[in-house]
Amino acid sequence: MGARGSERRMPPSRGLRLLRAVGSALGAIVGFVTALVVVTTAEGVLARARLLPTRDESLPVRTGRFGDDERPPIAFGMMGDSLAVGYGSEDPDSTPGVLLAKGLVEASGRSVVLTNVADIGAESVALVPQLAKLRTAGVPDVVVIVIGANDVMHLKRLTDALWSLSAVVGKLRHDGTRVVVATCPDLGTIHPFTQPLRFFAHWYSRVLATGQAIVVLRAGGRSVSLADTLGPLFRREPEDMFSAHDRLHPSDLGYAAAAAVILPSLRVAAGYPLPVDVHLPHRVYRKGSHHPLAWWAFRASRRVGSRLAADAGDERPVPDR
Repeated sequence: MGARGSERRMPPSRGLRLLRAVGSALGAIVGFVTALVVVTTAEGVLARARLLPTRDESLPVRTGRFGDDERPPIAFGMMGDSLAVGYGSEDPDSTPGVLLAKGLVEASGRSVVLTNVADIGAESVALVPQLAKLRTAGVPDVVVIVIGANDVMHLKRLTDALWSLSAVVGKLRHDGTRVVVATCPDLGTIHPFTQPLRFFAHWYSRVLATGQAIVVLRAGGRSVSLADTLGPLFRREPEDMFSAHDRLHPSDLGYAAAAAVILPSLRVAAGYPLPVDVHLPHRVYRKGSHHPLAWWAFRASRRVGSRLAADAGDERPVPDR
């Protein structure tokens, strides 16, 4: 009995070694993750300070009437961030708003009046005051929104970014305005970002873009995935697609590529599709591109939907047919 009792009281050396090994491994993992977060945050702060644009460096935003048709013009609005402004372009005529307005003139045969209320550095929450500003010019027939990059740059909560976008699209649709949203581009294509910041920017921007597509479709709008349609091109040809000014914003060629992928959805939304646009879906993206963290976007969009339902009661947006 005494011998067996003493054996039971002997320290389990193998178990202790295993516990120590597990503890060391967990400590190393925690330390690595902490260091990774610190490094990524520091890189993000430095990148924002070095790369974010200022209004003084931007060309004047071109607005006004395009085309000389005498019928009532199509009222076209642009909302969003520096990508909607066209920051980095060398020519005001090469900015997305102008390119899209001219494309709509060509497709419809009618004049187009462009009102651009986008703002450099705007996050999704800025869409609410932008909508108020846009409405001062009357109710637009069709609106293009380009937003999301600054929400990623400033590490904004996914639900906050999605709520603002969903609320604004819903209000526009309730007014009868057709809406096309170009979702967040893939910030992992930006070469001035170093690892691990580039990896994080890629993942978070793709999750945000997926969530944006979900809430936009639910609110009755159309979505175009810039990450899917332009990401490979910008990654393959960065010297041509990015502005030489900061390597963050598109060049004139980059903006032309962006306008080219948005224009078909704009034509359909405005009611002037070309024959090639007949079967264009409400969501334009690369089929088969299932993001591993898409469930985050779905969860966030569900919370946004619940919040909107509570705020709006029984109000429902009119679907874009």
